[in-house]
Amino acid sequence: MTRIEQFGWRGAVEPGIGRVVSAHGDYYHLVCNEQPTGEILARKKKSAFMRMKTVAPVNMKGKKISEERAELPPQPLTGDFVRFRYNAQGESMITEVLPRFSHFERKDPTAKRTSQTLAVNFNTLFVMMSLNENFSTARIRRYLDLAQDMGAAEVVVVVTKVDLRQDGDEEFFDELREEVGDAARILEISSLTGEGMDLVNEYVKPGQTLAFIGSSGVGKSTLLNTLMGEEWQATQEIQEWSGKGRHTTTSRELVMLPSGAMVIDTPGIREIGMVGEIDDLQAKGESTHRWRK
Repeated sequence: MTRIEQFGWRGAVEPGIGRVVSAHGDYYHLVCNEQPTGEILARKKKSAFMRMKTVAPVNMKGKKISEERAELPPQPLTGDFVRFRYNAQGESMITEVLPRFSHFERKDPTAKRTSQTLAVNFNTLFVMMSLNENFSTARIRRYLDLAQDMGAAEVVVVVTKVDLRQDGDEEFFDELREEVGDAARILEISSLTGEGMDLVNEYVKPGQTLAFIGSSGVGKSTLLNTLMGEEWQATQEIQEWSGKGRHTTTSRELVMLPSGAMVIDTPGIREIGMVGEIDDLQAKGESTHRWRK
């Protein structure tokens, strides 16, 4: 099996196909067959990712028809499969983002764009919520609504830190089960005690990609640590090309697990929303939060 196939590629194996494992400003780290043991550094070819103008011809009265703009090509994201032009002596150039088989997006909270893509090319989406912070069935419902258009992937609701379960908590789980229904499987896990980890391991298979989605503090990094079998530091090894480390809590990173599965670890989401809708659960009077102290 080639390196790119180990990282989930299921198409024809050709030169110049890579997968983005992290992005740092204008630079992208790719795994590919051209580098069988590590990563290469690449930049995107600017002309390939620009919005091109097309102007319709002048009509018979000499009036120019208004300009039309082509849709902006998708920009490379962590998890994307891309075509690139390899340069062993210098910078390789990304020329195209290949079609995505799955994606998860939300309304862009900055209002600069209609949506923000959070994860791409995953086989399973772990929607995570912890028992010790805010147990919100309304938030989970919103995630599930967003996941309806995510493509060829399965969604799983993961309730973390269940070692903190208290008397009377079952009513909250009953509410969650009623809310989720048949839309997703629910896993109750504790990375501390190991409860439920056998169920998580059903998804941790070679060549499969998981995406972790959830608010800050729900235990995404802790679960990743557990699956890695070692402490996964917030800032990893220093990169020779930049002198900077990678920070997994502020940027997306595709992590290869010892099992051969991969995880897209996303930053914590402060708010979620449907594209074109206002995300204000409390204003709508939806049910909601159960706060643990």
